[in-house]
Order: sequence, then structure tokens, then C-alpha cells
Amino acid sequence: MSRTPALIRWLALALLLVACKEPYRVGEYVWVEWEGRDYPAYILEKKGNARFRVHFDGYDARWDEDVTLDRIKGRIDGPVAAPPAPEKVARASGVAPKGSEPTPNASPYKPGDRVRVKWRGSKYVATIVGVSGPDRYLVHYEGYETAWDETVSADRIEAAR
Repeated sequence: MSRTPALIRWLALALLLVACKEPYRVGEYVWVEWEGRDYPAYILEKKGNARFRVHFDGYDARWDEDVTLDRIKGRIDGPVAAPPAPEKVARASGVAPKGSEPTPNASPYKPGDRVRVKWRGSKYVATIVGVSGPDRYLVHYEGYETAWDETVSADRIEAAR
């Protein structure tokens, strides 16, 4: 009979610990495991009790994916320095991963480069904002709203003088 109160206290404590863990909610900033490493991500959508759609912080929306609860490693409270891009993501973005030899068709431009872009017979000063592929670049036209940003092919780009 003396074991029953101890068992009840132990079960109550176990239930309390389980109940204290709040479920993840849409919009939360969390760590998500991907190929053995944890990456910061935002929860975009709840797909079920143990499945969520996430957006990896700093990556294009094409890398968003559905993840199970076991891949979410916890909440993030403050700013985070993201780990380096996985090799697959780097290659898809046209960037050579660290430790690899540059590819012969490596991109001649990188984010932050100032260039001139041909558009309807004129040339406009722009900044490379991102690399979308081996010969595709997201540019921001200087002096214009971001609504005018566009992805252009390499043949429309000239190096700035």
C-alpha cells in the first residue's frame, strides 16, 4: 500500500512534464535537422499532429519542405548564425562548396557585385542580389523599388565600369 502513493506521484510528475511541452505553432523559429545538421527554419504550416511545412532561413522557397516532428530539434529565441550551405544547396545555387575545386563554368558574378544590365535597348546600373543558377542572376536596379528586381540571364549583364 505504501508503494501506491509513490507510484501516483511519479505518474503525476511524468504527465506534468509531458503536458508542459507546448506544441509547435505556425510562425515559430525552430532548429530543423537536415542531413545530419541542424538549420534554422520557420514553421509555415501545420500538416498534422506530427508534420509541419518549414522554410529554411536564408534559402529560397524551393527548399521548403514537410518535416516530421522528430526532425524539429527545438525552438530558437534569438538571432542565429546559420551553418554553411549543404553541398546540394550550394551546387544548385551555382556556388562551389568549401573545399571543392572551382568548376570550369563557375559564376563570374556573386551577390553584391555592381553590374550594368541591358533592358529594352538601354543599360541600367544594378546589383547582383543572388545567383539563381549557373547563368541566371537576381538583380536589383539601383534607384528603383524592389518590385523591379528580376532574374536575368548572363547575356544581359555587363561588368560595371
